[in-house]
Amino acid sequence: MIKNIFLDVGGVILNERNFEENSARIITQIINIYNKRYLIENYWDDVKEAVYRFIPKVYDYILYKNIGEPDFQKSKDQYKTEIRKFNKNFELLDGIKDFLLEFSKYYKIGILGQYGIDFRNYLQEENLLQYFTYTEIQDDYNITKPDPRYFEMILAACNCKPEESIMIGDRIDKDIIPAKMLGMKTVRIKVGIHKNQNPRIPAEKPDITVKTLKELKLEMLISPHDLV
Repeated sequence: MIKNIFLDVGGVILNERNFEENSARIITQIINIYNKRYLIENYWDDVKEAVYRFIPKVYDYILYKNIGEPDFQKSKDQYKTEIRKFNKNFELLDGIKDFLLEFSKYYKIGILGQYGIDFRNYLQEENLLQYFTYTEIQDDYNITKPDPRYFEMILAACNCKPEESIMIGDRIDKDIIPAKMLGMKTVRIKVGIHKNQNPRIPAEKPDITVKTLKELKLEMLISPHDLV
């Protein structure tokens, strides 16, 4: 019997399109300092490679691949400084408000993402925090995804059993796999730079896959407490 739904933040609650576009531009400019021939097209090819290889930290991978050890940390710090200038405003994913309004009538909703207090404050400002029973955030923990212990700690803090919980995320490597390892049911939304990531073995396949959050309907459930 499913009682709880946990949502990833990026790609499920928040639209990360602008973040991805800004990251592409900033990282391309940084790498271009070392390699004038590196273009935005090369960046997106590197993204595809990282996604295919299930690299947890895509942006670190691209910087390290193209810059190397000596200047990697400096380039990473430069990227983090620059992206903060363009990543101050959150944007809700289309359909999230309707989802919360509908599904919170039947399930307890929680957060299982990598965003902190600014994000939780944003939900409060948007009058959306009221739909969440569990409001744990990354700032409360010193480990993160894809470590399954992060999932375990949040479930424990919320007094939720894995077999009674669903994880909704956009990444197989950081959302679906660790959730399934614990016995959670899984729903994947195919959005963002990881939309073409494919399971490598049957055990990594989500229970349900949809292209957009709007496609996930209560009608897809056997009952208000059982996921197909």
